[in-house]
Amino acid sequence: MLQALQRGAEQLSADARQRVCQYVNSQRMTDEAFMNRGGQPDLYYTMFGWMLCYVLGIGTDSSRRKAYLKAIETTELDALHQTVFTVCKQIDSLMSLPRFMSPSLLERASGDTILRFFDIYQSHGSGEGTNAWAARLAITQDNDSGLVDKLLSMQHETGGFKAHEGIVLPDMLSTGVALFALYEKGVTPKYDVRPFIEAHWQDDGSFVATLLDEQGDVEYEFYGLLTLGCLL
Repeated sequence: MLQALQRGAEQLSADARQRVCQYVNSQRMTDEAFMNRGGQPDLYYTMFGWMLCYVLGIGTDSSRRKAYLKAIETTELDALHQTVFTVCKQIDSLMSLPRFMSPSLLERASGDTILRFFDIYQSHGSGEGTNAWAARLAITQDNDSGLVDKLLSMQHETGGFKAHEGIVLPDMLSTGVALFALYEKGVTPKYDVRPFIEAHWQDDGSFVATLLDEQGDVEYEFYGLLTLGCLL
């Protein structure tokens, strides 16, 4: 998945990359944590922020990263945040490696964990909806035509994917996860996704969740670059 994110970063023009980097840095705190929408340090957002820093080549302080993780009381974390913490630890380790060694190591070490994270976060036990289907499709060895058809049925004509049936607007999260799963299986979506990406790109370098949102965050920055990296 980090390789897909890297491809997305490589799709950016020099100006767009500069704006994305400036936006990501604006969400960073002095302890190398990343802020949530309330401006508070947040482990969940830090996971996305660190992945973005890695693929964009934004330097972070190793000692402050490690101190931030050490201060977290893991016994108090729920299942979702336990998974998030595991991914943060893996990314922290990755950042300490020479760049030429790291991409394949990260894919092996944390790819499965990130997909489980998507499943936990989105399904809440139901196992239904775009993101749960995409997570299951991405970890299967073969193309599951039933899951592929379900995902394709959730694509809106604007190019984005809806999270569930009955939802009117597609969103960046569902689009990124669905497109990643389809890309991995070599499946082309029904509609061109580029207009959707352009519509959700902001002048400050951020991506928003839906057209009803005016504020981005590092979570949706991650999904925006992931979507760019999975265009066939």
